[in-house]
Amino acid sequence: MGTRKKSAVVFCTYPKLVFAWPLLAIGPLFHFITPEVLSLEVAGWIYLMLMVLVVLTLSVDIERNHAAFWLLIFAVFFFLGRWLEDAKGFTFFGNIYDWFASLDVKYDKGFGNAISALLVVPYFVMLAWARLQHRWRITHNEFEHYSWGRADDSLARGAKRVRCTYPDLLEFLLLGAGTLIVYSATGRTELKRIPHVPLIFLVRKKINRLLESTMVTSEIMEHEEMAASEELGGDGGASDYDRDRL
Repeated sequence: MGTRKKSAVVFCTYPKLVFAWPLLAIGPLFHFITPEVLSLEVAGWIYLMLMVLVVLTLSVDIERNHAAFWLLIFAVFFFLGRWLEDAKGFTFFGNIYDWFASLDVKYDKGFGNAISALLVVPYFVMLAWARLQHRWRITHNEFEHYSWGRADDSLARGAKRVRCTYPDLLEFLLLGAGTLIVYSATGRTELKRIPHVPLIFLVRKKINRLLESTMVTSEIMEHEEMAASEELGGDGGASDYDRDRL
């Protein structure tokens, strides 16, 4: 027996709080790591970098081109600093490193667990709320948006093409998230933007498979209808000819 094809693709969109998951996971993870495996200083800097990454993800959108530009600027300053250190003895980056090292950053298990515990409740409330308010169901004919307690939204048969964009590189790095753009069948008219879709590459793959199967099915039905009409037309012609001979 052949595998049954899915007739719908269901996914949810989430508020930006969904990208705070590293802060929920890192507290319990570091709780079981002993100083012999990972020193408190290294763990502290890892936690600090993750916190900065989450804050930037929640607060700003960094496009791919902007990220490449800032990486280029950082590389220029880094190599310039190394050249000044070797040629002129000016240790700019060395002074910055020494200043951060003097801060004596160390990870505190109580602080990490407290942050994780305080975020657990709003995080899971957000997940449940997204299921009720921001659920999308895509079928062969419609793009349907379900919102509990409000009017549901639906894009009719004309919505045939989708495209993915990644307006924030950090969102993609943390959760593979991006924006799903729905176009008309001609691909010229933008019908809907659906932001913050986690694992968007998998969602788009499922949608493309669904729409492609719909297109193939429509073409097969059109060919069958044309063949049937030609066959009926041929029989009708033969019968008229026989009647004329009689």
